[in-house]
Amino acid sequence: MTLLLNIINKLFPMLLSFMLMFTGGLNDAFNGEIYAYDSIDEVIGIETLARSQDVTTDGTNWYYSGKNYLEKVSLDNETVLKINMEAIPAELSENYNSQHIGGISYYNGYIYAAVEDSKQWNHPLVVVYDADTLEFTGTFYEMSTERHTRGIPWLLVDGENGILYAGDSSNYIDIFMYDLETMEYIGKLTCSEEIRKIQGGEYYNGKLYLGTNDMTRAVYTVDCKTGEVEKLFDRIMYEYKLIDNLGGEGEGLTVLPMSDGTLIHTLQVGTLFIDSSLRHYSWK
Repeated sequence: MTLLLNIINKLFPMLLSFMLMFTGGLNDAFNGEIYAYDSIDEVIGIETLARSQDVTTDGTNWYYSGKNYLEKVSLDNETVLKINMEAIPAELSENYNSQHIGGISYYNGYIYAAVEDSKQWNHPLVVVYDADTLEFTGTFYEMSTERHTRGIPWLLVDGENGILYAGDSSNYIDIFMYDLETMEYIGKLTCSEEIRKIQGGEYYNGKLYLGTNDMTRAVYTVDCKTGEVEKLFDRIMYEYKLIDNLGGEGEGLTVLPMSDGTLIHTLQVGTLFIDSSLRHYSWK
């Protein structure tokens, strides 16, 4: 047994190094001439499960979502403070067939999460979690399938104005707006141009910052008063694909001014879906 453990201990670092090189090479091949990021934090293997959907922040920590995971990590992206590996509560799984956590957004001690019954789109939910414990608070809201005809893969909170923004998995001209306290529908934000495949985002200084899984995994802003859309940058340059998500997947993002000058922090899953990264970008 001791010999076997010694062999495993020697082989594991070699295997991990090989995986990093192999996936890194594939990711580079698909990335192309991407907009340069300032720094990057990467995970590979089982850690990717908790960091595969979206990221948000309370200014002191990062919060990540996976299909059935929530994770709280310090800003160094190394110290895991809390993880919930069964974040979808049984009552939602049993009563609404909830299977998938998508976009998340932090506000005032809570994590607001978009939760779906996967590609059935019968029960789009906004589920509220305690940001300290990552446990379900017991509060959730079922959203209208007349508006959310293809689920609710993403949401974001504008706590300053008491608004939750959300959409479904189609492309957007109109983004739905809800009262944050009641989740009553209060109108829509009409964009100046269509945005494709939004995965997540954040409100910051009067604008929505949105990460997408469009052809180049682009990042956009939408002015909350005018609806004016601005494309900020592409995350990859591979524009032609016969298979959806060939080359990985662009996920959500968050916004936080950091001491190193970075502001926009985007999450993406690598080519083989066994690694994910948080890229940090400075922006004007």
